[in-house]
This record gives sequence, C-alpha cells and structure tokens, in this order.
Amino acid sequence: MKFHIRTLGCKMNQLDSGRLRAALISAGHEPVTDESSADYTLVNSCTVTAQADRKSRQAANAASSRSQQVAVLGCSVRVSADRWREALPDTLLFESDEELLDFFDASNDPVVLPVTSRTRMPVAIQTGCDDTCSFCITTVARGAHRSLPTEQITEQVAEAVRKGVREVVLTGINLAAWGTPDSKHQPHQAQLHQLLSALLINTDIERIRLSSLGPQYLQPPFWEVYSDRRICDYLHLSIQSGSVGVLNRMDRGHGTREVTNIADEARRLRPDTALAADFITGFPGETDEEHQQTRELISALGFSKLHVFPYSERQGTAAVDFP
Repeated sequence: MKFHIRTLGCKMNQLDSGRLRAALISAGHEPVTDESSADYTLVNSCTVTAQADRKSRQAANAASSRSQQVAVLGCSVRVSADRWREALPDTLLFESDEELLDFFDASNDPVVLPVTSRTRMPVAIQTGCDDTCSFCITTVARGAHRSLPTEQITEQVAEAVRKGVREVVLTGINLAAWGTPDSKHQPHQAQLHQLLSALLINTDIERIRLSSLGPQYLQPPFWEVYSDRRICDYLHLSIQSGSVGVLNRMDRGHGTREVTNIADEARRLRPDTALAADFITGFPGETDEEHQQTRELISALGFSKLHVFPYSERQGTAAVDFP
C-alpha cells in the first residue's frame, strides 16, 4: 500500500505522524510524496482553533480529489467525529492511532522512532491534559494527563543517539506536568526535573530542548537541572495573557508573578536564556487596560519570539458562554 501523510497543527501531531509513518513502513507499506500516486492519503487533523478545524476539512476535501482513498485521524476527528461523517461520508475516520494501525496491520511499538535523516528528533514524554482552561478544547481532543515511564523515554533517547541524533526535543500536550498524579490540582508535584536528570545521567544525548511549558509547573527543583549546559537555554512559556484578571477568567492556574520569577531565575542561572511565549488576544471580556497589561509584560521580559493568536471560540469550552 502506498500512502501519503498530511499533518496539520502542533508538534505532537507532527510527532504522531512521524511515528505512524515509521510503523507503516515497518509493516511493509510505502510512503510517497505525491498524493496522486497514493492509495491512501492520511490527514492528521487539528482543532485547536476554528481556523485549524476548517483547514483540516479543506485538506481532506483536497486530498479526496487527488488520492484513491482518504483517511482522517487526529484531534478534530476525536472532538467532532459526527460532523466529519456528515460532511465527508466516504472518508475513513479513525478516532485513535491504534485504530488506524490495526486497519493497516501495523504495530504500535512505543519505541519505534520516526524515520528521519536529521540530527534533531522529537520525543513525546506525555500526552493529555488535566487543566481546565476555559478557552481550550485540548482536554477533549487528547484526554487526561498521562506521563510516559522514565524507562521508555530513556530507551527512546538512547536509541536516537545510536542512530546519530544529537538533539532531542521533549514534547507533550502539557509537557512540564510530567510526573504529576493530578496535574490540575498538584502542579507542585511536577517531576520534569527528575526525568531530565535521568536522561543526562543515562544517555549520551548532547542536547535536550524543551517544548512549550506551563509556568505553574516549573518548581524550584527544575532550576537545579536547568543549569546543566546540555539543556537548551531556550524556554517557551504558555502564558496566554499578561493580565491577572484575564488569566483568572481563563482558569490558567498561574499569574504574572510566576512568569516574571521564571524569567529572572532562568537568566540568573544562564544569562543568555532566550524566552518565547504564547499569547491570546481578544479573550471574552478583555478590556483595553488588560490588553495593555499584556503589552507591558511582553516589553518588560524581552521575549525573543512570540506566538500571538486571536481568541477562537470552541464549542464545549466554558469561554463560549462568557460575555
């Protein structure tokens, strides 16, 4: 079977597609770059915003005109499978990666690495999220917070090193919550520092990069590990607003003080630390004053990179009913 994968959305989706590609190749299937020569085009969908959802449907529609058969998987299908069935009745829908792999008689071996010729490779360490951010549909799309075992992650990183990988990018839906039994109510129990220590001690990986981090989960023990030069001095923080009032309405679980403390501590330990952040503008009820508070936080902390998104209403979230 010849297949082509189109991926929309976040790094976790990209990693999921990489694992699927590797598993399908291991099962004897052939990847192709041209959709028109594929027996199946697999569309890995995204639903984080209304625009992402719309692009996923457009991708599936476009693929149906070029490929013999289209299969859609990913977050948009998990959130709104009925809408997909109504809109594209002839399209195969898979609400989990396991369903898709079973369909193609492929194994879901957790240590199968994405096929790559690069020296940098993403490694998932957790998935899902227990947070209840009022704007976010991720908890529906990805389910509850689940941390992968230290041994499994260490094995993946060690195997990556043996294949020539020099840098791994630790990735997750709520990455910094790794190791917490109940991430929403016990952020102080985050154990990311323990995982990083294990990787530094038990593998020869040259560099560890961290994906997006929730500020409330970066507890004091994290900084003891961050001082190690094998940890990349780049922190991407999922902040969303510089206004305490907006953060409270978002139910983010942190304020601006935590963000400022992170910036101060990171640069105290490693002065060249680069900070990046995500922000949402136009959240329901956001005033001009609250918007200005976000601008002031951005100016004060000197971010190297910003991801700024307009608020996107998602059915099934609390913010839909906000004035």
